[in-house]
Amino acid sequence: MPTMQDLLNKPQHLPSVPEVVRELIQTFNQPDPDLLLIADKLSRDPVISAKLLRLANSARFGCSRQIATVKEAAVRLGTDTVRNMVLACSLTGSIKTVPGIDLKYFWAQVFDVAELAKRLAQLQGKKGEEVFTCALLHALGRLIMHLGLPETMVQRICDLEPHKGRAAAEQITVGFTYAELGAELARQWNFPSTFCHAIAWHYNPLKAEPFSEEAALIHLAIALSILPETLPDDAPDDWPHKVAARVGLDWASCRRCAEQQRELGHGYAALIAA
Repeated sequence: MPTMQDLLNKPQHLPSVPEVVRELIQTFNQPDPDLLLIADKLSRDPVISAKLLRLANSARFGCSRQIATVKEAAVRLGTDTVRNMVLACSLTGSIKTVPGIDLKYFWAQVFDVAELAKRLAQLQGKKGEEVFTCALLHALGRLIMHLGLPETMVQRICDLEPHKGRAAAEQITVGFTYAELGAELARQWNFPSTFCHAIAWHYNPLKAEPFSEEAALIHLAIALSILPETLPDDAPDDWPHKVAARVGLDWASCRRCAEQQRELGHGYAALIAA
């Protein structure tokens, strides 16, 4: 039976993160990172720079005057937004194909969840960029499982998923979940422990010790992202009321977030199409 470490020891099955992005990840642990130093390092990677500028000038993030340099993008958008843009660029470009997963659809879902989680955090009066980062990483373990596990195990997980749920299907089949695997990868990349904790518990946040607001917000964002196009006036029967109550959010507020998200989009369409 493969272990988590068996999968993480196969670099060909992991997202390939450029060195400049690894350095950028370290700034999450710094209270006041040097914005211009970050921009200077990013400017030395032409692929990342081109993708970042493409995103920064897209309709969702751009403004009347085009951003021409990474330094300008960093100053205008701020450290947190640029960091998340670069991480998104790196992740979407690092894995080209995954058996059994439509990557364009997968990343569209991830970005929807990330933007929803950010909006929910903003309802609480927070910036929301850190929960956005956590949400960007929340489903990475699923890609690694599909790449690294034997096809028969992946098929068994897929067969069990409609009846047991994804995490339970994985637990039954391999003894760990995609969330635990993703959290361990985040640890190896030296993300802050709070990020790793949120990734590990986003599918069952009420069991997290200590409680993680980021995990709860990602959980709510996932629940919102899978609702039908026409959102009901009242909360659906399967709405996670207890999780929402724990972070002080009511259905009406969450519903408005989802409506705004569907109207404005997540802003990463250009990156997914790249």
